[in-house]
Order: sequence, then C-alpha cells, then structure tokens
Amino acid sequence: MALSTKISEKDAQQFAEEIRAAGLDAPWLHPGPLIQPKKFQVQSGLWKWDKIEPVVRGMADFIAPGKDAERRIVRIANPGVPELTATHTISIAFQYLLPGEVAPAHRHSPNAMRFMIDGQGAYTTVNGDKCMMHPGDLILTPAGDWHDHGNEGTGPVMWMDILDSPVVRFLEALTMESYPHEKQLAGSQNRRSERLFSAPGLVPAGRAAETHERLLAYRWQHAREALQRLAEVENDPFDDVMLQYVQPTTGASVLPCLAAYLQMLRPGVETRAHRHNSSTVYFVREGSGTTEVNGTTYHWSPGDVIVVAPSAVHKHHNANREPAILFVMQDTPMLKALGFYREEAV
Repeated sequence: MALSTKISEKDAQQFAEEIRAAGLDAPWLHPGPLIQPKKFQVQSGLWKWDKIEPVVRGMADFIAPGKDAERRIVRIANPGVPELTATHTISIAFQYLLPGEVAPAHRHSPNAMRFMIDGQGAYTTVNGDKCMMHPGDLILTPAGDWHDHGNEGTGPVMWMDILDSPVVRFLEALTMESYPHEKQLAGSQNRRSERLFSAPGLVPAGRAAETHERLLAYRWQHAREALQRLAEVENDPFDDVMLQYVQPTTGASVLPCLAAYLQMLRPGVETRAHRHNSSTVYFVREGSGTTEVNGTTYHWSPGDVIVVAPSAVHKHHNANREPAILFVMQDTPMLKALGFYREEAV
C-alpha cells in the first residue's frame, strides 16, 4: 500500500487495527487485486475404478447389513476443494446396498441424480413413483421430493449419487427431513413418469402438464440407441457425439444447477482442445481412451472418474477400434442462468 506522505507507518498500522477492531476489512491494505482469487481451487484428476470398487464393496464389512444403509457411501474427494467434494459445485458418491436393504425415505434441498452402475433389483421411489434401476439408467430425485432406495434383488447393487449439495451448502439453504415411514407406498404409481413421457416428442396435454410433472427415469437402452443414431449423422469437433438429458416438457436441463450428458468418442477420434468455465466430471461407461488436461494425459477405462477443473484446456482421444461412452456431469445450467458461462477453442 502506498501511504500518504502525511501519514507515518505507525499511524497507518494503528488505523489498520481500528479497521479490524470495527469488524471491517480494507482491501487497499492488502497487495494484489481488490477481488482476491479463491485460496482453494478445483483440481483436475483421475480416480481409477480398480481403486474405487474394492473400497465400495469393502464398506459392507464395516456397516452392518440393514443398519444405516443410506450411509454406506464413499465420495470423490478433490484435494483442491476444502469440503472434499468432486468439484466446488458437484458432489459425487458411490452407494452400496445389500439384498433386502432400504435407505429410508427422506427429502432434502439439494437436487440429486442417480446413475446405476452394477446389480439388479435396485429401485428409487420418488413421491410415490417407484423407478426400478438397471445399469446405465439415470434416475432423478429433485429437490424437495420424497425418495427412498431399496434392493429387492439377490445380490448387492451399486450406483453413483450426483448432488448439487456444495452449492446449496454455500448458500446456507441446506435442509433435510425424514419421512414418517421407512418406505413410501407406490402401488399404481409405479413408473408413472415413464408412462406420462413414453415417446419422443410427445408430452401429456391434460392435467399432468399443468402440474409440472417430469420424467424421473432415463433408461440406458434408449439413451445408448439415441447416441448411436446421432453418431450416424452428427458430430462435434470438441465433444464428438454428445446428447443432453433434458426435461421433456421444457427442454431444460434435468436439474437447475446440474446438467447430464451422454458422450461417445468414436474409434480413432481425437477431439480439438477447448476450455469452459464450468466444472466437468466424466464417468466412463464403456471403452477406454485418454483425456489431456492442461498438458497432463490421463488414461481411462470403464468405471474411472475424470474431473476437469473450470477453464482447464482439455481434449479427448480414442485410439481403439470400439467406441468409448462417457456419462458427463457439468454445472453449466447454473452458470448460464447467471450469465457467467464462457467457452472457447484453444
């Protein structure tokens, strides 16, 4: 700080103490810009499935069957995020349920998505709508909706939880409430959202449209087939072939803060480098390849998780004979809604 020639160093220090004693801060007392950068920033990185999976399955030895089943999770811990979430806006966790277990019904202010990874017999009931979960399916549990999970199969099941809880916690809007009973009654409500939105380009015209109901279950088979059809007619230099999961009635992102995509890297494709100020998390569903982030090359295969920090320069390469399929999560809807989103080729 450049002091006025009329002020001594001692007087300046005393005045600084008065500022702090008043509970104030004067940015001109510190070197650098008026708006300081964050002390911690999201780091790009690769989390390998051969390290993740044994830990996920090993939790069954430490949390007894049927007891605190909803707590049998492990989260991606980014070293650049003090809260130890995947990014500053996205929380990624892996949940593991044994046969017959139920994660009791509750609701909370964060929005959540569930991407099914392994096993048969899992379900999520959302506001009475029971949605069975098969590998590759995406299930939504929007903010404020009652939901419970269960495993009706004969073996363990595993899925990935994706939440915007870091944003909600930062805004001090985090709430959670338990349901009066362990499970919700489903009955005739089973697969309601899928029956409402059962065909592309067609949505209910009656009361269901007026009550703002939404699709809750996005099936892997439909998404995978749609991605293959898109690959036959369209591709992008930066992402190759990419579909976005959207709300059928509005075309908007599935959740207000988070967007979900399914991406294909065709055999032999190397994308162009680009960057955007949204954070991105990739989960490898099929195939293998590499992603270069700010000059560091990450080699990935099924089950791996890749985090690309905001504004990091990145590109992908699939040198194999089979396509690679990635499930992609970004915080772009929030940035676009606030007018902050930026993207550029490099």
